[in-house]
Amino acid sequence: MNDKAIMNDKALSQGSSHLLLHAESVAPVETPVQKDGPYLPELTDIDLLVRAPEARRDFNVGGSGVTVAVLDTGLRGSHVDFAGRVVPGRNVTTGHGGDATDATDLHGHGTSVAGIVCAGRIHTGVAPNARIVPVKVLGDDGRGRFADVARGLDWVLDHRMTLGISTLCMSLGAADNRATDTDLPGDAIGALLQELTDAGVACCVCAGNEYHAHGGVQGMSYPAIFRQTLSVGAVYDADEGPFRYPDGAKAFSTLPDRLTPFSQRLHHKVGGPCATDIFAPGSPVTSAGIRNDTGESIQYGSSRATAVTAGVVALLQSFHLRTTGELPTVADVKRWLLRGATVVYDGDDEHDNVGHTGLTFPRISAVGALFACAKELAMRELVSAERLAGQPH
Repeated sequence: MNDKAIMNDKALSQGSSHLLLHAESVAPVETPVQKDGPYLPELTDIDLLVRAPEARRDFNVGGSGVTVAVLDTGLRGSHVDFAGRVVPGRNVTTGHGGDATDATDLHGHGTSVAGIVCAGRIHTGVAPNARIVPVKVLGDDGRGRFADVARGLDWVLDHRMTLGISTLCMSLGAADNRATDTDLPGDAIGALLQELTDAGVACCVCAGNEYHAHGGVQGMSYPAIFRQTLSVGAVYDADEGPFRYPDGAKAFSTLPDRLTPFSQRLHHKVGGPCATDIFAPGSPVTSAGIRNDTGESIQYGSSRATAVTAGVVALLQSFHLRTTGELPTVADVKRWLLRGATVVYDGDDEHDNVGHTGLTFPRISAVGALFACAKELAMRELVSAERLAGQPH
């Protein structure tokens, strides 16, 4: 561990005033619409594009052996969708009387996100057999501080081995718009994300929902802009009709694989290694809710796309673990996601009130990613067998 990381460890234990962070407040996350439900037991609003049910069937994988840490508003852990798979998490906020063991979600955002990742009874998430660790870094009003996010990341780093955490879902960010991480030296969250990535934890982070607010200028929010993250933007999954969003973004019509007018985006021609890694369905998505233990929610945003991606990552890790006996590196995961992705064009048929880049971006496919992984593993085995056959006896 380098001196900078040691300094951050001390700062995390001493308090937020010692942390080097390049943003203070998390952009408030919106409360999902809550229903008694369920009305949509399958996540049909993402399945057609992502093809998660097909991937689970064809590769006989559901996320077993993998644990996903969700840093958000917490979790309704008693919801039947998570029965038997909730690992005790952490509350790093002042909410619930500061009880560090109480990560209950009274807002709804965290439970909705977690359901997209791994709901497994009434609703079916992308990786329904994966375990989940709720880390409450946002308050029950949907607001938060990046000092708490840093503490949550630090807790995950400390407990990743004992809890088996290999995927992290962070559907939050600042309200800014950045094109590079080179102006963020020594940032505590950047350092923690790097340590987690080096340890094999894939850190999925939403690109941000402020594209219209920033005048259609390419970029992503902090901390998705860090190149070590797996940054995620949002597309529509179907013809959902027109939408108007609180920031002024408008979609006059929608179709599958159109980029949403709110989703921040950064092409590699502009952002280089800090570019948006992948896009996924994010508007709107149905999931688990907090009204009761069979409740349902619906919401839009790159938060949902990030959860979809974390679920696909969990499937990849689970398949690799079963096949090889070990987890893949984050670089492996990113490579398979990109090799298996579908190309979408920003500006070919979008009908909204924002400018477009005229560039192509990758959109996630669970089937494509798992096929890329399986093919590479088969090739490795073939090469290994050929080498053994060529050795003298």
